[in-house]
Amino acid sequence: MHWHNTTSNLLKPVAEQPRAGLITDMDGTISHIVDQPDQAQITARSRELLKALHPCLALVAIVSGRAAEDIRHRVGLPELVYVGNHGLERWIDDAVSLTPEAAPFRPKLEAATASLNARKIPGMVVEDKGATLSVHYRQVSDPNETAIQFHPIIQEIADSQGLRLFQGRMVFELRPPIEVDKGTAFRNLVEEFQLDAAIYIGDDTTDVDALHAARQLRESGVCHAVGIGVQSPDMPEVVGEAADVMTSGVSDVEALFSWLLKSRKASSTC
Repeated sequence: MHWHNTTSNLLKPVAEQPRAGLITDMDGTISHIVDQPDQAQITARSRELLKALHPCLALVAIVSGRAAEDIRHRVGLPELVYVGNHGLERWIDDAVSLTPEAAPFRPKLEAATASLNARKIPGMVVEDKGATLSVHYRQVSDPNETAIQFHPIIQEIADSQGLRLFQGRMVFELRPPIEVDKGTAFRNLVEEFQLDAAIYIGDDTTDVDALHAARQLRESGVCHAVGIGVQSPDMPEVVGEAADVMTSGVSDVEALFSWLLKSRKASSTC
């Protein structure tokens, strides 16, 4: 179901509740997917709308697989809350605050990075993000074949270092074996900021935990949370299954932000 069809029911509390929050992923949500991760940029319209929404909401936050400092730099709005590495770290008081349980795994991530750099294929990029590491393969000659052929290699490396392997859109990720993900990050933000209503927006498999958490929070009566997926030609099927409603790409996310801003102003919550 498209979000436009739910503004008078499912999304209405997000427009009207005094303590409402907006939590969004970055890549593929407020920035277009690009071949090189370093080239990703938040759209100018998204930045403008997020800045305008900040005084109208109890919380505006970015939750990303990128490092917290990286997303803060790319979004460029110091007033927002930034949660990086799938919830393992947060930007607080001009510095990165790392989940304490993740610190002991730093040497293992360094060892895994060295092993991956020694075995990577042309076009593959190994990105050390401090608390986690990512292996991007969008630029290899055959991404689909690489996903199949390289999986056992990276699984072997993960197992040898006691790390967990996750797979997203054209990316493998190694993380510490800690029960932290975008779902727990979303729940923690709802609790910390005492939100009565909230939306979470994401486009990839790593966002599914948060989309599920939104539905669970709403059904349990803790918070009227709504999970919103971002449609694209290569969107993983599980995103559509987990989301309550959908947007039609990054530009439609901007349209959703615009509707939310106008609705908050109309309801005198801004």
